[in-house]
Amino acid sequence: MEVFGKSIIVTTLKGLEEVLEKELQLLGIKHTEIINRGVIIPYSTRNIYLTNLACRTALRVLVPVETFEANTPEELYRNALKVRWKDYQRVDQTFAIFNAVYSTLFTHSQFASLKVKDALCDAFRKSSGRRPNVDTDHPDIYWHLHINRNNVSISLDSSGTSLHIRGYRRKQYGAPINEVLACGLLALSGWNSDYAPLVDGMTGSGTIAIEAAMMALRHAPNLNRRHFAFKNWMDFDEKTFQDIRQELKQNTRNQIPEIVGVDISPRAIQTALIHAEVAKVKKYIRFIKGDFFDYKPDQSKGTVILNPPYGERLELEDPESLYKEIGSTFKKSFTGWNAGVISNNKEAINALGLNSYETHHLLNGKLECDFKLYRLFEGKKKDQIN
Repeated sequence: MEVFGKSIIVTTLKGLEEVLEKELQLLGIKHTEIINRGVIIPYSTRNIYLTNLACRTALRVLVPVETFEANTPEELYRNALKVRWKDYQRVDQTFAIFNAVYSTLFTHSQFASLKVKDALCDAFRKSSGRRPNVDTDHPDIYWHLHINRNNVSISLDSSGTSLHIRGYRRKQYGAPINEVLACGLLALSGWNSDYAPLVDGMTGSGTIAIEAAMMALRHAPNLNRRHFAFKNWMDFDEKTFQDIRQELKQNTRNQIPEIVGVDISPRAIQTALIHAEVAKVKKYIRFIKGDFFDYKPDQSKGTVILNPPYGERLELEDPESLYKEIGSTFKKSFTGWNAGVISNNKEAINALGLNSYETHHLLNGKLECDFKLYRLFEGKKKDQIN
């Protein structure tokens, strides 16, 4: 449909823009452009379906419909009233407007959404004498309102619920890492999913290990997802959608490198096993109930990733002692391996006693974190790569 414009915005977490761009390019999508927390790609029905199904580090796939400037709520309403809403949804379809507002002109984001909602309803009432209903829980059509200063963008959200929700989390344990962030850590760590062993050293509910198994199996993260918002669009093409799903299914494989998840908590391991079973990767992951500090890998090379307790996830009385022990375990048991540690505690992470060769600044929820990468080899700290 030409009415949808010429671009798609694929959003991600802060710090993962380059990872997402590389992932999109590996899917065969050309002409990518990085923006803050996202990547712009060309519009096509195939690109919409493919990115929703196959992108591991994507949060949402947005299709911009209208852009304009607005300096007041009244101007926002007047310009939104001009949008050709009926080209994108029927009057009998429910809708919701979600927002991201960064503007001193619109200090109340929900009020801005309300003005756009009023414009949409008034436009339908004027053209057909009826108005569509709002359903914020399970709408047929998801609209996204983005305001930066006085620049307004109204987009169709093709995803619906965020793509990080894979559907395998059935139990809550601690503060589990976002699935998209977990995939980002795996990509940034340089882990080779074709042949390198992986250890998720403080696995918690198992997210990093599970996402690693899906990545190694080349199983598209949302291949079995039941609902996408684009399925309610007037131009939804079932055949194209199923053809892409079939292509992705044919790309999967059955043999992968060893993936291990370690946690000292029996409840964590139980939760991780349940999640892995729902994700259909249980047989590919070896979950071990035990202390990471006692674990010794069988292989001489691989990648170990740690998401240790920090910040809101768990208050520690002596975090530096914990991180110092992590560093000692790395040097004692993981010589020859690559390691990655994510934390928002800069003082504690320095207690590892290792020099990182690369640092990535990321967000874990609302926490600003550093993901530090290390090459582990015998020798003193001063001899390691800066």
